Amino acid sequence: MRSSPDVDLPLVFRGRDAIAAEALTPRQLRDGPWVRLLHGVYTRRDVEVTHALMCEAAGLLLPGSAQITGASAAAVLGADWLRPRDPVEVVLPSGGPHPSIRGVTARRAAAPLPPGTPWRTTSLAAPERMAFDAAARVPLVVAVGRLDQLLRRGDISQERLATWLEGRHDNDVVGVRTALQEVDPLAESLPESALRVHLRRAGIDVVPQVVVRDRGRAVARVDLALPDLRIAVEYDGRWHGAPDQFEEDRARLNRLREAGWIVVHVTAADMAEPGRAVALVRAAMARR
Repeated sequence: MRSSPDVDLPLVFRGRDAIAAEALTPRQLRDGPWVRLLHGVYTRRDVEVTHALMCEAAGLLLPGSAQITGASAAAVLGADWLRPRDPVEVVLPSGGPHPSIRGVTARRAAAPLPPGTPWRTTSLAAPERMAFDAAARVPLVVAVGRLDQLLRRGDISQERLATWLEGRHDNDVVGVRTALQEVDPLAESLPESALRVHLRRAGIDVVPQVVVRDRGRAVARVDLALPDLRIAVEYDGRWHGAPDQFEEDRARLNRLREAGWIVVHVTAADMAEPGRAVALVRAAMARR
């Protein structure tokens, strides 16, 4: 038996497997440089715990028919919507075992589940299934934002997802269809998508990522705009701590104003009460 825990163990492993293989003793597992991710699944303490790592850990406990889906599958592909230890989202075929694992949210598919893409300890759901689960059972603004980002990254096709949704009867399929009608892959962030949805649902037809020009010269690109009214709507969630960034923001704002544009800044506090954001834009429209 090895006398130290430094070896030939994978990045994530089941404790009982390591003990059975005599790679670790129970005491080494308990007192060594290991941290538990899920029940019976461990990694080294110096490994950064990400949501993708949690998905890999969950794969060691799931039946082979399970697939990582939704926001968890998106995290594996690079999205940063979830915190590291948020529940891992899993989809299962309509028949077969339904595991109950703390830290894992498992749902059953209402229709036959196509094979997933093999990934490390498990598999990832097909793109349309992943997108559906990412947009289902969440508020509309979140659903639209997630679909915006999946479209922007090229992880899904709007047309293929619309076709996939036809005739389905999964829970919240109506909500996902509604969200799909609101998508715009030009959006660059979840808050920007949410702001766009709030404004459009209030009857304010903003356009995302508009390049403002003045006398034929590009002045700035703005998050959202009412081009005919020369109103820019900016979500103020960006970091402005560095002096150089602060100066650039001021210069950019001055260029927009010199071009005759009104700039409306919407903060996270405004977004907490969407009516405030709508009121700010309506006030700018009234000034025109």
